[in-house]
Amino acid sequence: MPDFRRRAVRESMTVRLDPSGMLDDAIGSEGLTRGEIEALAERAAECARALETKRAAGELPVYDLPQQTDMVRQITKLAAAVREEVDTLVVLGIGGSALGSRSILEALADGTKRVEVADNVDPWSFGRLLDSLDLKRTAFNVVSKSGETAATMAQFLVVRDRLLRALGAIDYQPRVIITTDGEHGSLRQIVNDEGFRDLVVPSGISGRFSVLSAAGLFPAAVAGVRIEDLLAGAAWMDRRLRAEALWENPAHLMATLLYLAETKRRKNVVVLMPYSDRLRDFARWFAQLWAESLAKSSDVEGNPTHSGQTPQPAVGATDQHSQLQLYLDGPPDKVVTFIRIEDHGRELEIPSAYGDLEGVGYLSGKGLGALLNMEQRATELALQKRGRMVMTLSLPQLNAFTLGQLFFLFEAATVFAGALHRVNSWDQPAAEEGRRLTFGLAGRKGWEDRATEVEEWLASKASRAIG
Repeated sequence: MPDFRRRAVRESMTVRLDPSGMLDDAIGSEGLTRGEIEALAERAAECARALETKRAAGELPVYDLPQQTDMVRQITKLAAAVREEVDTLVVLGIGGSALGSRSILEALADGTKRVEVADNVDPWSFGRLLDSLDLKRTAFNVVSKSGETAATMAQFLVVRDRLLRALGAIDYQPRVIITTDGEHGSLRQIVNDEGFRDLVVPSGISGRFSVLSAAGLFPAAVAGVRIEDLLAGAAWMDRRLRAEALWENPAHLMATLLYLAETKRRKNVVVLMPYSDRLRDFARWFAQLWAESLAKSSDVEGNPTHSGQTPQPAVGATDQHSQLQLYLDGPPDKVVTFIRIEDHGRELEIPSAYGDLEGVGYLSGKGLGALLNMEQRATELALQKRGRMVMTLSLPQLNAFTLGQLFFLFEAATVFAGALHRVNSWDQPAAEEGRRLTFGLAGRKGWEDRATEVEEWLASKASRAIG
């Protein structure tokens, strides 16, 4: 096991950003000029100083998560107990309370414990999952920062009823672990009333930024992930992001380039394309982070802005065969960001066969990992030849330390992009409307007017129906 306390080991596992494919000297007139980047350098420096001031004042708690030693001890102790008690952990959560866990588990889970993430209330898939479980050997981690997410609370009520029937009112309690706000919300009240074991999502940490809190770390620890290494990687990236020079700060540089691509070149879509199946859900996690944080109709002063690129998750080499034609020949409105893994952790050699067939024999003796990386390089170059913007993040390996760096890098880049756009990265005011309408339809007290609004809309919609 690598000792990430040693600087040489950390250096050897550093995630690197190659931004060259964003520049005009690589892709022509669609690329950004160094003059355009330098023209924004002073404002970028002002944003960096403002964020550092907020951080020093304790107003950016997401930056403090890599240092949460007391919380790590609590998570580790509880995870060890749960691993002894059960064979399976099911996470009940949605959005940021699920995508972070999924990202870690897909990339790093060692298979010694079954950890599932139930992130929807689809009765077919959720019912099949519940039917597959031995409730006497299963625990459920209910995750909601607000403690009142309708989908998660509904899942919890279904699970609670089944546990009560299977185990009884006393023995079911140890099968529920709740992760929520430390003071507010219905889940906090339930914990206080019933005494469930619980973990706290720190104040000021919204769901999409919660992956390095108990929301993401507890399921990971149960799955056998070294969460200390995840946080060590995040801390290593944080150290690198203290660089004041824009070209030496990968998060600030990434955010600046994407901001300029949107505002100067009308690149309104950002594709995140890892060349690894283990990072498929990481790309989905990024999509929520970027979309909810930056898509705003007004800035912090109330001025109309309509900022925000549309994030598109993809995975190589699979999506070369489903989406690359669009990236190459479709509208020139995209930035493609690749994640490349130099050493995939294992290799499968392609056997020698059919040497007389030109379309097959050339593959003999190569490795699948080597071929995957060839596919990435070829796709990157093909896009650059068409004048399409690309960036590449390179990981020496995919492990807890490098994944921790990725999480912190993308979170910091999102916060910095929000500062450049002058928007509030922490709220999602438009998305709240759907939640309120759901409350009304479900009959929550105080939201009756929203039910009436939906009923009137449905009546109007029916009157305009065709066929």
